[in-house]
Amino acid sequence: MTAVLSIVVPVLNEAAGIAGTLQALAPLRARGAEVIVVDGGSRDDTVAIATPLADRVIDGPRGRARQMNAGAQRASAARLLFLH
Repeated sequence: MTAVLSIVVPVLNEAAGIAGTLQALAPLRARGAEVIVVDGGSRDDTVAIATPLADRVIDGPRGRARQMNAGAQRASAARLLFLH
């Protein structure tokens, strides 16, 4: 199934706040949006925390633009939203 919107979230060492961010996106996921978290090499628990709260958590090259591009390549929707 193709998502209506793909939300790409580039992260790096965001363990302290990623759960709140992704929980705030839960209503959009319930309405058909997909959330893709692109990790740039976190050394904390970001990936473990994000995994159950996102549709995909992928490893990407470090750097916000590179992470956004990696997420866009994996997105299933024609509409993209980049959330920093």
